[in-house]
Amino acid sequence: MENIYSKSGLQAVINASGRMTKLGVSTISKGVGETLVEAAGNYVVIDDLYVYAGRRIGELIGTADACVTSSASAGIALAVASLICEGNLQKVKHLYDLLPSVTKREVIILKGHNVDFGAPVAEMVQIAGGKIVEAGYANGASVEDIEQAVTKDTLAILFVKSHHCVQKEMPEARSVIELAERLGIPCIVDAAAEEDLNIYAAMGADFVCYSGAKAIEGPTSGFVACKTKELADNMRLQYKGIGRAMKVGKECTMGLITAVEEYVAGGKTSPVSKEELERFAACVGEIPGCKTSIIKDEAGRDIFRCKIDFNPQQYGMNAKDVVRELQRGDVAIFTRDYQANIGSIAIDPRPLNSEKELEIIEQRLKEIHKSVNGGK
Repeated sequence: MENIYSKSGLQAVINASGRMTKLGVSTISKGVGETLVEAAGNYVVIDDLYVYAGRRIGELIGTADACVTSSASAGIALAVASLICEGNLQKVKHLYDLLPSVTKREVIILKGHNVDFGAPVAEMVQIAGGKIVEAGYANGASVEDIEQAVTKDTLAILFVKSHHCVQKEMPEARSVIELAERLGIPCIVDAAAEEDLNIYAAMGADFVCYSGAKAIEGPTSGFVACKTKELADNMRLQYKGIGRAMKVGKECTMGLITAVEEYVAGGKTSPVSKEELERFAACVGEIPGCKTSIIKDEAGRDIFRCKIDFNPQQYGMNAKDVVRELQRGDVAIFTRDYQANIGSIAIDPRPLNSEKELEIIEQRLKEIHKSVNGGK
C-alpha cells in the first residue's frame, strides 16, 4: 500500500476511525484539488476573498453570512473574541491589554461538554480572552443549570455537539439555543463534524462552527455560520488581531467553497456501502472470539459502523491489545477505540478509500488471532 507518505518513509494508514484530525481528517475530491491548485497559482485581495467566501457559503447553507476560518476550533476562538471586541479595531489590536478591565467575558459551558477533543475546548475560549464557567455535572445537567450560571458578566453560551461529550442526561441543542435567545445571550455551537449545515442556525444559534475537512471533506479549513452580517464582519475583523495566528490561505478558502458546493449538491459519497460493511461484519464474526454488530453513531448522527466485541479467552487478546497490534507494521490500521477498555472497537467505513481496505482489516484480524493461538 504505497502512497506519498509511505514513499517519504512515513507509516501508511488505513483510517477506519473516523474523520479525525490526528489522521489528517479526510480526503478531498478531484474538483477540490483542482480548485486548490488554481487558487494557489494566482493572487487575490485576501480581505475581499474572506467577504466573498462568507457570503457565498452563507448563500449555500441558508444563513445571513459566514466567516471562513482555519478550523472549527479557530472559529470558537474568533467568535468569542469578536463578542468581546465587537467592531472596534482598537480593541481587536489590543485585546490582551484590555482584558484586565473587561468583566463581561464569561462563557458558560455544560460540564459534560468541557472536553478534550485533541486539545481542551476551554483553551479555544481562553485564547480569545474568555473565561470558562461550567454548568451542571458531568453525569447530568439541565437548561436550568445554565440559567443559574448566568450573571451580568456572561458573554456567551457554548454548546458542543460531539461524540467526545457526555451524551446521557444532557439538554439538547435546541433547548440551550432557545434559552440563550430568551435571555438575549449569544449562543455559539461547536458543530465541527456535524453533517447538517443549517440545523443549528435554523434553531437560532448566533454562531455555528464547522470543520471544512470533516463531513464536508474539504481542505484544512473551517467556517462559522453567522446569524447576521454584523456578527460575521466582527469575526473577520479579528484577522487584524489574534486571527492573524489562525489565518486561512487563499487556496484553502477557495477549496472550502468548492467543497461546500459539492457537499450541498450531494457530491462525494463513501466508497464502502452499508451492504459491504454488513458483509465485513459477517466475515469477522466468524473469527473465534469476535462478536460483531452494526451500530448507529453515539451522538445520534445517521452514521453506521461495525462494532467488534472481543472475548480474550477465545480470541487470545483483549481489545486494547488488538488496537496496538493493528497500528503496528508497514500499514497502520486505526479503528474507533473509545470503548477498547471495555472490550470493543468499531470500524467506521466513511473514511476508507475502498472496499479493499475492509478486506485488509479483516485479514489482519485473522492474522492476529492465528499468531496468538499457535497458527490455529
